[in-house]
Amino acid sequence: MANKKIIWSAHSSEQLKDVLDFYTKRNGNINYSLKILNEIEDLLKVLSENEFIGRLTSNKITRVIPMKNYLIFYEIHKNQIKIVSFWDNRQDKNKLIFG
Repeated sequence: MANKKIIWSAHSSEQLKDVLDFYTKRNGNINYSLKILNEIEDLLKVLSENEFIGRLTSNKITRVIPMKNYLIFYEIHKNQIKIVSFWDNRQDKNKLIFG
């Protein structure tokens, strides 16, 4: 099976940007943010080769993969995998939306 292309929704991109900006400002440098990005990149390489590694959520469409303090929600499409949410588990769970 060929690797599927990974795309990020505008919503998930903004969530990731917010997390990276938070740690860059808090730590005064980008080192931790780069570490998070490298971990995401490694995980997404595996996901592109094995699209069903995530657990199916209650809506039966979206899948989720845990990554330390984060959850990566994604949906499988014919030619691609779409990241629909990048969630920091330390946030209020009532704010979690896919979009």
